[in-house]
Amino acid sequence: MKRRAVPHPRTLANVSKGKHQEIPEDDADQDIEDDGMDVTQLGQAEDNSETSEDGEDEAIIDDDNESDEEYGGEDRMEWDGMGENGMGRSKHQKSDVAPPTTKDIKMINEASDLFGSNAFKLKINALMSALAPKASHVAPLEKCLFDIHAVISNLAEVIPQHPIRAAEALQGQGVTVVYPSPPPTEETNWKVGFSKPTDIKVVGSWANKVSVPAIDGRGLDIDLALEMPADLFQAKDHLNCRFFHKRAFYLAVIAAALVSSPKLSLDVMYDSPQADARRTCITLRQKPTTSPSDFSKLNATIRICLCLSPNTTPIAINRLSPSHSNLRLAATGKSDNLPGDIRPTPLYNNILLQSLTPITHLLAIYQYKSHIPAFSEALALLRVWANQRGFAARGKRIIRGFEAIGGAWWGFLLGMLVYGEGPGADGKPGIRRKPLGTGLSSYQLFRGAMDYLANRDFSTESVFMKSNESIKFPASEFISPNTAAFVDPSTIFNFLAGVPLESLRLLRHDAKATLRTLDQDGDAFDWTFMRDLRDLSTRFDVIIRIDISGATPRAESALDILEHGSRTNALLNSLMSTIRHALNTRITHCAILHSSSAPRPLDEPTPSSPTTVEIGLLLDPFEASRLVDHGPAAGDEAAGAEFREFWGPKAELRRFKDGSIVESVVWEVPNPDDRIHIPVMVVQHILDLHFGVPKSQATAVQAAYDPFLRSQIPSVGTGAAFRQALVSFDELFRTIKDLGDLPLSISQISPASEYLRYTSVHPATPLDSQRFPNLPDNAKYIPAIDVILTFEGSTRWPEDLAAIQKVKLAFLEQIARAMSGQKVVRHAAVVLDADAGIIEDNCALELITLAGYAFRGRIHCDIERSLLEKFIAPKQKHWSVPTAYDVTKAQAKSALVIYKRRFVYGLQHHSAIAALQQRCPSYGPTTRLIKRWLGAHMLAPYVPIEIIELVCAHVYLCPGPFDAPVTAPTGFARVIRLLKEWNYGETPLYVPQYTGAGADPGVSVNFPTDKKAQADQAFRSRVGVVGWTVVTEEDPSGILFGSVLGPKGLIAARIRQVATATWECLDSGMTAGTLDVTALFQHPLDDYDFVIHLNPSLLPRHSQATHYDHTKRLSEASAYKNPDALHASTYGQAPRIDFDPAALLYQDLKRIYADTALFFYDPIGGDVIGGLWYPQIRNPRPFKVYAGYSTLAVGGEGKKPMVTLNEKAVLSEIERLGSGLITKIVRAA
Repeated sequence: MKRRAVPHPRTLANVSKGKHQEIPEDDADQDIEDDGMDVTQLGQAEDNSETSEDGEDEAIIDDDNESDEEYGGEDRMEWDGMGENGMGRSKHQKSDVAPPTTKDIKMINEASDLFGSNAFKLKINALMSALAPKASHVAPLEKCLFDIHAVISNLAEVIPQHPIRAAEALQGQGVTVVYPSPPPTEETNWKVGFSKPTDIKVVGSWANKVSVPAIDGRGLDIDLALEMPADLFQAKDHLNCRFFHKRAFYLAVIAAALVSSPKLSLDVMYDSPQADARRTCITLRQKPTTSPSDFSKLNATIRICLCLSPNTTPIAINRLSPSHSNLRLAATGKSDNLPGDIRPTPLYNNILLQSLTPITHLLAIYQYKSHIPAFSEALALLRVWANQRGFAARGKRIIRGFEAIGGAWWGFLLGMLVYGEGPGADGKPGIRRKPLGTGLSSYQLFRGAMDYLANRDFSTESVFMKSNESIKFPASEFISPNTAAFVDPSTIFNFLAGVPLESLRLLRHDAKATLRTLDQDGDAFDWTFMRDLRDLSTRFDVIIRIDISGATPRAESALDILEHGSRTNALLNSLMSTIRHALNTRITHCAILHSSSAPRPLDEPTPSSPTTVEIGLLLDPFEASRLVDHGPAAGDEAAGAEFREFWGPKAELRRFKDGSIVESVVWEVPNPDDRIHIPVMVVQHILDLHFGVPKSQATAVQAAYDPFLRSQIPSVGTGAAFRQALVSFDELFRTIKDLGDLPLSISQISPASEYLRYTSVHPATPLDSQRFPNLPDNAKYIPAIDVILTFEGSTRWPEDLAAIQKVKLAFLEQIARAMSGQKVVRHAAVVLDADAGIIEDNCALELITLAGYAFRGRIHCDIERSLLEKFIAPKQKHWSVPTAYDVTKAQAKSALVIYKRRFVYGLQHHSAIAALQQRCPSYGPTTRLIKRWLGAHMLAPYVPIEIIELVCAHVYLCPGPFDAPVTAPTGFARVIRLLKEWNYGETPLYVPQYTGAGADPGVSVNFPTDKKAQADQAFRSRVGVVGWTVVTEEDPSGILFGSVLGPKGLIAARIRQVATATWECLDSGMTAGTLDVTALFQHPLDDYDFVIHLNPSLLPRHSQATHYDHTKRLSEASAYKNPDALHASTYGQAPRIDFDPAALLYQDLKRIYADTALFFYDPIGGDVIGGLWYPQIRNPRPFKVYAGYSTLAVGGEGKKPMVTLNEKAVLSEIERLGSGLITKIVRAA
């Protein structure tokens, strides 16, 4: 197989959706898949590389990233695969490659030390190569920049004139002057003008060759700074946006010139980051042409920003300190009539100061890059990490505040880590940690940045970088309770001004999660850099979508609007702080998310602010659902008045059991299950009270999942229903323990049922003996709750497997008689398993307690295991099955697997899952949703319930870069994403359910190394088996629940296909705000060759179906005086435990037509069975006797006519088999 070089644009296009790179790792290829970062390719025409023979795009991994040009050249050596000796071989080299030298071994060891592992270094190298633009794409850009420079340099001077007259002149050219508020008026006594720039420079990351493409295909940004002549400005231009007005006119003149230039073929537009007119710049996108300056293949945007030289500006720097007020409302006619009109304007001042920084920041980053060898690579890693989490300047969904920061801050963060902090507000050195060395690797620098962000609380600790210049503003002026400070080396500019503190707290949270991920085994690289983690459904526990277009804040300040640049910015700033105060300890983190500003035509005067934002909440699992918010004591009048003002009519004075009388807010919910929605109720109340946003305009999708989680008894919450079953189990345990006259006493009764660990789709409901006979047949299902009975140890058990089963049967019969005689149960009977072998556990005790719960008990005899193992052992010297039983080793192995699954690992599994449910209360609802989802798509019969529970446990025990989910919808989304991304054919799923037994909730757990090695070895030895393998510490082979009973082949592929479709529906619906949760659980029937329709009135479980209308049955009952007499039962009046005729029919069809068709069915109330014919039997083949299925002649020559499947006859057989239960069979057209 020949590998050819893939072009390496400086984007992640090479590892975008549907493509991957292969990287040699441990003498094997390991795929790096991009699971999220969707970046438009640079140069689509040339970058569409040819595929290799196996159809996959592949790339060279070149440790030497440095080429003649720093962005990478095109002349790269092709790699011709693995040579005979296992080494990589270039097609220009001989096949005989010398063994590694001492120097090579040293480099390998250094890579392991500096990057954690050789594989990690190789992946970083591949990522850097993917980010680097092709040199051939850079040349046209440079030509275009020269053309732009020529156009701007030759512009004529515009004589100073009144700002309104000047704007009217440009309006005639189709260019609007974007005057920020407050705009100039007719009374304005200053003028705007234009003269060519003093200097034109490429600044920012492109100039220093450290640029990283934006996410969502938005490509690279090339910043072009134009230094405005100082003589256009006056000393008082810092007041009331005069500087920004003159800047806006200057920018409009540039835009008009670029549009009218015949030399350029560019789309010229305005862009105002964060919808702030004061930040407006010009964006230039190349129109595809054939000119030498066509840089459209680079997928880049040129951004023209204006700046002033700090050395020549007439504006006094000291007038721009954070403590100065430069917005005088009395002069603008917008006064609040408050003394606060002269409040400081730190954000306004900081934006103005940003115009003085482009050149100084360019030089600072250059110095860092020159003195820190790994700086460029570390910065690229840091920015890719930030982009994948929404801490970016551009994207479809970004964290509030980071749009204004841009990419410069990340470079200064690294510089500060290497060179240390400067003096703090108290004049003392701000160093809390030793500076990092300049010789660290890029991974070490990146990890150091993560460690710093994870341990730095920006809300209480300001950062001042070291500076060689004199301090212009005292550090104390940057200290504010509501603003973070990260001051650059010039000591005047605060990178974090205007960034909400909650956004920085979320940044800290994500840094902590990244450190945990890097410390774990597995795909740490992919989770850290490659996967898009911005999707709402998996990142946050609650997402509230808010329409702010009609918001009317109670306390709106004109000064705040001017300070933040727009009414929307001021609103969002107030909204975030108010919501955080209201939720208090109910949440751990929250953030506002919205799309970044989009470029707009030059004739649009004002930037468009977002009309809809999303609030993401991470809940505290123990505080989120509390019913009462406590306020100040009754005697504190001032605090009480403030509390009542904040909460409005919800606030009330209450006395509590401890005798305290305090101001309180009580949240009433109709059902205990609704308590998890209290945080949404709090936000809706606060938005309505303080911002005039009605509840209908603040919606959360989480409540839409409730119908799929409700108990069948509406008046009883789901949690209470599960607890009632556990109480009944405890009563049963005491009842059986108190029985006398048994040959052996019962030492233990262990739960072994999903109904007793909160994971069944519906909790078990007690049987109402009075109403049960008159219920309709489709509401009479009685679930069996499995328990295991263990007798005290005894030597009287026979050493004969068949005899042991008979002794078990006698014991169960004696228990049933005793319990019936004492009238401690309503019903007791012994049942036999119809398909069990003679040496298998084959009998059970069915009970219906006085409380109405049905239990099914089996007896555990530990001697069975030793007898089976002795028989299976290679040397059968001690024991053998009597020949009369005619039992083979294969049957004994099957019996042993059943024994372990039922009596050993089944009990261990139950205990571990029950413990996980206690630590993470949302685990049970998440598992129930997944079971419901698999059932709705008719795949549940192929996935054992234990496997479903283990897969769901994986996202709680190994949450990757997240915390464990606190709400069921979040857990559901993460499991769906896992099923979509899990490459089950190449790796098992590791679930450390026993190692995590004592772990704190949400803490990620590593799978034990020795057990993982065993699991990997067992997985590799399983040749030809392509299906799910789910391993635990006690079952490293994954054989008990996974590889034998779990989905394989077509079924496993079908689950992934359905999960992919579900994820796309979920993600797109959450993004657009149009998610229909019901659609996630609706399954089309078009894919089946035939569909068997069952009579729903005869299906005892039909009332559990997602589409079952309970209100219809209740309305029918209420229309009659004696509603219980409405329904005559087809199956008789006696209760039947675990009776499900649809499931029995499904099992019969699978058994009878195992070689003919594949059947699909929803065991949770489904009323159809879908079927697919095996394609090989539909093809004509020569006739033969005992074909195994009904055939139909289709012609042929000679003695052997050709036959094919007689579909009509088979369907007729099925219809006769299900006579009375089947209503019709529909064949596909």
